[in-house]
Amino acid sequence: MTDRSLRDNLLAFGLSEKETDAYLAILRAGDATTGEISEVAGVSQGYVYEIAGELAAHGLITVDETTSPTLLRARPPEEALGDFAERLDQLGEDIDRLYRRSEPTEPSVEIVHSRTTVRKRIVRAIDRARHDVVLTVPASEFTHLQEPLSEARRRGVTVYLQLVAPVGAVSPDVDWERFGTVVKTWDATPPVTVVADEQMGVMGSHGILAGRHGAAYALSFAQQDIAGGFFGNAISNFWPMGEVRYVSDPDPLPATYDHLRTATINAALHRAAGRSLLADVTVRAVGETETTTYERVPVVGVRQHLVGDPTNEFPIENSLVFETPDGRIATGGEDGSVLPFYEGYAAVSVTLYDAADGQN
Repeated sequence: MTDRSLRDNLLAFGLSEKETDAYLAILRAGDATTGEISEVAGVSQGYVYEIAGELAAHGLITVDETTSPTLLRARPPEEALGDFAERLDQLGEDIDRLYRRSEPTEPSVEIVHSRTTVRKRIVRAIDRARHDVVLTVPASEFTHLQEPLSEARRRGVTVYLQLVAPVGAVSPDVDWERFGTVVKTWDATPPVTVVADEQMGVMGSHGILAGRHGAAYALSFAQQDIAGGFFGNAISNFWPMGEVRYVSDPDPLPATYDHLRTATINAALHRAAGRSLLADVTVRAVGETETTTYERVPVVGVRQHLVGDPTNEFPIENSLVFETPDGRIATGGEDGSVLPFYEGYAAVSVTLYDAADGQN
């Protein structure tokens, strides 16, 4: 980088002409007295103190007033640039929070090289999840994710958490109930994958979050088709490989859901506990707009592989099967990236009951 381009970039970051002159002089010297900077910048020595204060506030220099005269020292580049990177990341987050794009015409994909930014994009996905979030991340990242995962659980979000190498970073004393619905570990190095609501998330090499990532990078995405592809890959290829560490208790019955996958895993857990289930269910035939509601119909099939023993026929299948007056129907979810082409019906809402409670 030439002196000219360095100067232009410093000005672009908000430094004044005099601040830029002073900082470049300090950079070249490593340190300089206020008198020396006064001469270089062509300002009074009193004004140099004001400039030094601004440069110190930007994290570019330190002011040593223990010496006489006062000494101005350039901070090491990795420290100074680190502060700028943090501020740029924060600026990006602030702009992103205020910016709203309706119906994007092209897939929203961002290539991210900064580990700090990857972490922020993961937290953003968790914070925006309404129904569920699937994570395959290095176990060493768990400490960074505890707060957003805990908050997601408090909001009622279903969290499928798989912690991968280095699994030795996982404490044996974690209260998993606070952080996950289902928690697994796998001593392997698959790609980092985080998908929230099949709408947005992050996918990148394992090295972007583990060890020295070098040239590693990640994709941050907020487009349903892309998110659905990464979701299907995660639950088909990575999720089955983990060792189960924790599974939460199912929701107390009766329980109502507008997200079929959440209803499906709770139905699976209740059936695994020996309960027979009834349901009120509103369905919509694929390609139709009208809905049909059935009350207190038996749940005769649960097809999934996210909790317990797999009962699905193909990797991404998550469906409930009901015995209705119109015959047996299988229902998929209608709010994911893949509509229920296989089942024939989408479940708009489901209320599960314990058949033993005599509420039919």
